[in-house]
Amino acid sequence: MDHPAATPEPLLAQAPSTSPAAGIRERLALVGALLVYCMGGYYALGLSQDPLEAGELRLPIDDWIPLIPATIWCYVWVYTVMLYPVFTVRERALFRRVTLAYAVVITISLGFYALLPVTSIHLRPDLSQLDLRVFHNWGLRVNYALDPPLNLFPSLHLSIATLAALCAGRARPLWGYLAIPLVLGIAVSILTVKQHFVVDGVAGLILGAGAYVAFVHATPRGDQPAYGWRGPLAYTGVLLGFYLAFFALFLGGYAPWTE
Repeated sequence: MDHPAATPEPLLAQAPSTSPAAGIRERLALVGALLVYCMGGYYALGLSQDPLEAGELRLPIDDWIPLIPATIWCYVWVYTVMLYPVFTVRERALFRRVTLAYAVVITISLGFYALLPVTSIHLRPDLSQLDLRVFHNWGLRVNYALDPPLNLFPSLHLSIATLAALCAGRARPLWGYLAIPLVLGIAVSILTVKQHFVVDGVAGLILGAGAYVAFVHATPRGDQPAYGWRGPLAYTGVLLGFYLAFFALFLGGYAPWTE
């Protein structure tokens, strides 16, 4: 008795739905779009508004907090901490939700910056007497020259750092715990470099945590949600490279406040 020939499985059913290269391209595209959106919107608003016409959210505690120039190196962590989930969150669907949460945080922040301009121009001290031969003094002066005294409420520095740590922790709790020093350092430094008011920081924490709960926390983790140790180590390399680039600018006499 003849048996009917088995129907061959479709070739597409045997192949993975996405290749690693496609996933990397998507990840790079999402990160690039977020960076352009964030930095473009931030500076478009910061450079188009007059700080003398903006308000303040100053409390007595803001005047009690001292200026600590050395904490500028905690403050600038935020320029790389946004990338932390790139090196820790492996699951593609989870990473998409992370980027959605980032986009929401940035959009809400830019909306506040446009509708409720807040300035730290009167909070910032006069730095003319700082010894710019000291690395952290130079770093603070550079930051004041490049970072407008606007776009304060809520603190995008702290909301992004909080969101990054929580998202990494969703992929693997250990990666979230490792980011806690980054979040704490940024939380302290936004106050001790006199760029933000306490109210800005509290609002940033709430926004970052709220976006995580709303868009990321309930997302399934998948079979391989996180990268191994190579991910955080690679991020550490990026962070060190960032600081080395700053040090090279310092040695080269970079002084944007003179331009």
